[in-house]
Formats: sequence, C-alpha cells, structure tokens
Amino acid sequence: MHERDRAAGGGAGEAVEPTAALGGALRPEYTFASFVVGDANRRAYELARRVSGASGRSRVSLYLHGGVGVGKTHLALAVAHAVRARHGEAAVLAVSAARLAASWQEAADEFATTDAALRAAELLIVDDVQFLVGEERTRDALQRQVERLRALGNRLVLTCDLPPHETPELVLPLVDEQAPAYAAEIAPPDPVLRREILVAKAARLGSELASDVAAFIAEAAPASVRALEGALHRALEFARALRVPLSLAVAERALDAWCRTAPPPTLDVIAEQVAIALGVPRRQIRQAARRDRATVLARHVAIYVARRATGLPLAQIAADFGCRDHSVAAHAVASLKRRLEREPTLAAQVERIERGLGEGQRQAV
Repeated sequence: MHERDRAAGGGAGEAVEPTAALGGALRPEYTFASFVVGDANRRAYELARRVSGASGRSRVSLYLHGGVGVGKTHLALAVAHAVRARHGEAAVLAVSAARLAASWQEAADEFATTDAALRAAELLIVDDVQFLVGEERTRDALQRQVERLRALGNRLVLTCDLPPHETPELVLPLVDEQAPAYAAEIAPPDPVLRREILVAKAARLGSELASDVAAFIAEAAPASVRALEGALHRALEFARALRVPLSLAVAERALDAWCRTAPPPTLDVIAEQVAIALGVPRRQIRQAARRDRATVLARHVAIYVARRATGLPLAQIAADFGCRDHSVAAHAVASLKRRLEREPTLAAQVERIERGLGEGQRQAV
C-alpha cells in the first residue's frame, strides 16, 4: 500500500449490523459530524475525508483496521453518507462481508445479485472483511470484484479487525500504481479522546456532562468506544430513574457494579463451558487434528464465544484452539454465524453458554 497509517479510534461506536440486502439503509448517526476527532485519530479521519471527496471515478481505496468497537464502521459509513449526499443513493453500495458472501453463495451466478449495483455505484463499502479471509471461494470472489471495480473506477472502503500484513490476499488487489490506496489503524481511544467522546455523545442525547463525570466514566470503561457508550447510557438512565442530574456521586453509584465486574472469562474457562454444554472433551476441542463433526462444531463454538466474550485478537484465539492461523478462526466465526441463523436449537445452546459466562461481558462480533 502507498501508506500505512496508525491512528487511535474515536467514533460514536460501531454496532455492526449486516444490511438486510445489498445497498441497504445506512445508520443515520454515523456521519463525519458525529465522529469525535482528536490527535490520536486525526489521520484516519483525514484519509476518510479524502476518499469521500475524491472525484467520481478516482479508484481511490481505504483499508480501515482495528479492534472491536473502536469506530471503523462509523468512519466507513461517514464516507458513504458524504458520497450519497452529493451523488444520490445509487452512488453507494454498503454491505457486510457476511452478507456479500451469502449473496455469492446463494446465487447461481456468484455475481448475479451484485453486478448491476456494483456498476451503478461510485463507492463500495465492505464491512468486517476478516470473515472472508478463511473463505477461499468468497475471498477469491472479492478479489475478482475488486479488480473489476478498479477497472470501472470505483472507490472502495474495507473495514477489518486485522492489519494489512495479516490479510495480503485482500490487500494486494487494492494496490495500483495509477490510483492511491491507503491503510489506517484505529486503535482504542486515549484518555483525552475518551472524555471528549463522552461529552459529545451526552450532548447529542440532550445532557451536559461535567468534566469530573466524564473523567470517571472514561476510566470505568476504557476498552472501546462501544464500552464508553454503554457506560454513559447506564449512568444517564440511572440518573433519570432517580430524577436527579448526573453528578459524580450518581455516576459512581450507577457504575459500581460495572467497575466491580469480573474480568472477561479466560479461554480455558470458555473451552470448559463449551465442552460441558456440547459433550466434547475440552482437550479434544483444542486438538486441530480431530476433525469429526462434533469436535469441529465445539471448536467453532468455542472460537465464536471467545471472540465475543474476550475481544482478544483472532490470531491469539486461533493459536489457543490449535488453528493453523487467524484465517481459520475467522472462517470458524463466519461459518458458525450462518449456522446460528438457520438452527435455532444450536443458537439457544450458544446463548446459554454465553449467559453462563456472564452476560455483561458480551461483545458483538
């Protein structure tokens, strides 16, 4: 890539909700105006602005990467809103990687459902492309689509949990000597940015947040923008229930349980709970050579739950469960997500496992 930039994240959160159909509605609150900019995330923000302001068929691309809940989706969809505002809805196609993969798998012709929309769009946004890393067919399909988009002159924005050097098969098609390609990391927000995000989010909710309250909440929920948002809502709702302003004392009471919450479950605990629930020995779940159906399902469930419950990098989870690399873990998560949509009994089992591990520690994948 031409540039590989590091920036800390600071959006308004990023609850990734796969669109029901290609080109579905964009979340209205995910705009540049609502993205809180600080020294830690300014470069990523500027690159997104640059992509949104590029000429219609400039072929510029942007790869946004970082951990769960730091603002990747917010910034990507801010680009989409800006382009749509100038060129109309048909100019943007925004879709989750999971939905895009499903459309290719369901169609007799893998491009049948997307070809017309892709040709009409000036900008394609694909969210969570890490789920394509372990899917050879859909990954290859994306590579071919990227090459076609570059030929058509489309702009492209990808979001991913993994850095470019861990996803070369997705990044290489972006490289073009005739067109700029950028990468920007969005890391967890620093203390100053966390406080600024809280003040801005409270203002959008119609509340004024005192500096001491913002500082307290920022320290209580430091992991991600999503965690900040959850803590802020909890404190505001508690104050409303008491019918008092949100003061430091009220915030401390509201978040007392939050601050005392046990740390996320370890991978050992997750493996044990999955083993008990699915009747597969814990040691067997971690043996990559075991490929019988029950063991593979248990391993996929363990990886999926670990990703949601701990927020650990896929590479670390993959290594613990005996996977060859992070791409295998990404495939396990994507594969199980599709099964859960089709199999309510399995979905209920996974929900019980997660509930047993502690509902408060769950994170959206």
